[in-house]
Amino acid sequence: MARLGDYEIHPVAAMFPLMEGESFTQLVADIKENGLNDPIILSADGSMMIDGRNRWRACEQASVDPAFKRLGKHYTELDILRFIISKNIKRRHMDAGQRGILAIALAPELEKAAKQRMCAGGGDQVSVKAKKNRTPGEPKSAHPVRDPQVRDQLAEMFGVGHTTMSQAKTVVETSPQIASEVANGTKSLNEAYKEVRKKPKSSEPKQSKKAAMLELKTHTGEIVLYKRPTGKPTFNQTNDQVSWAAWTWNPVTGCLHGCRYCYAREMAVRRSYREAYPVGFTPLFHSERLNAPANMVVPDKARDDLRLGRVFVCSMADLYGQWVPDEWIERVHASCIANPHWEYLMLTKFPRRYVGLQLPPTAWIGTSVDEQKRVRLAEEAFRNISGVRVKWLSLEPLLAPLQFTDMSMFDFVVIGSQSATEQPGLGYVEAFAPPFEWVARLTDQAREAGCKIYHKPNLLGITDDQHPGMKLIQEAPDIKPLKRAQGELKLVSNA
Repeated sequence: MARLGDYEIHPVAAMFPLMEGESFTQLVADIKENGLNDPIILSADGSMMIDGRNRWRACEQASVDPAFKRLGKHYTELDILRFIISKNIKRRHMDAGQRGILAIALAPELEKAAKQRMCAGGGDQVSVKAKKNRTPGEPKSAHPVRDPQVRDQLAEMFGVGHTTMSQAKTVVETSPQIASEVANGTKSLNEAYKEVRKKPKSSEPKQSKKAAMLELKTHTGEIVLYKRPTGKPTFNQTNDQVSWAAWTWNPVTGCLHGCRYCYAREMAVRRSYREAYPVGFTPLFHSERLNAPANMVVPDKARDDLRLGRVFVCSMADLYGQWVPDEWIERVHASCIANPHWEYLMLTKFPRRYVGLQLPPTAWIGTSVDEQKRVRLAEEAFRNISGVRVKWLSLEPLLAPLQFTDMSMFDFVVIGSQSATEQPGLGYVEAFAPPFEWVARLTDQAREAGCKIYHKPNLLGITDDQHPGMKLIQEAPDIKPLKRAQGELKLVSNA
């Protein structure tokens, strides 16, 4: 599930495209001048963002503290879906075809929510057919309360007719690629419908299941079948808590550290992610992703937003864990070194693995320290590391009053809290915010050592107009922009 800051994004809200270009620039300017007038909507427990992704991003860019409002506890999932659709349809300029395609894409979510509501006995109305067919004396419970047909609801919500819905359904089921063109506004629904109706059935024999699958290997050498991607490997653009990189790249997934707060494991073991993580959080080498840096060019906007030239490597793994085969690391590093127009953020809890490796010169080499026993390992390893872009220290989550003997071997120090997660075998793991004294002591030591400091926003928790919190230190390392070859810095699509 996508994230912004400390919040998961509701999957239906994530289906609506984010604002980009001039419209987003205008939103940032308006918020910078007038503040945020329309609060960001959260779920009742404050963990999920229901509405306001663009406003949150604009507040971040405008350096304005966002205002939040939570939905009432009485909101069911069906109510939330209707709220999201209503808000987004009102503010977006989409033609009937675009609305129809999006409505069909949302049908499974609405159907699931409607079924949940029916099971809970909370439908909106009894169908006319059910009323007519009820025999005299039959208990009402024999005919459960039902919402109207999902397609009828969607047509009403999106303001489109049944013909539009029918054509959109045909396009989506026949050609997702053509449906995407309609959703993006590059082709009308009518044109798309005619195109898919004329499309001849392929005479080519179907590929066998084995031919359509890749054979990947775990850290123990076990073969894992994985669906072969249809396109070239690329980075994923991220909206999560990585404030200093705009992309993630996962040629390796999985980890064996067993940290009880791990957000990556929480995601990897979800049922909805099973296709992407066929062995859950078991370490797995995706050799098919190694060419992603070569396939990506740095966006032109990176001249103004340096995050766009940086990629977090193995955000869903520890590339340098003791269990990781040397070959995996060597091949990932070779890809990084061959594509020096990118800056690569690395992070591990086993920093001694860095020593003796050929590290990419454009890498930000980092280590995560969450408890005192890791302090000495970090200091010893980083005294022996050189020739890289940045050496950084991640104190997130900060779980103890750490004591360093020296921080001078680091360029950049990040301090953050522990977010709440739902962990397999553990259940709900509560959030944890470190005491102010811990943060202040480390901040003073980092400053004395000449390190740049970045306080993660999650140190403040949820704030509002009456509780604005204090101004955090959010610095960046003192490094010059990379000198990229002519023609290397080109605008690329985020699709």
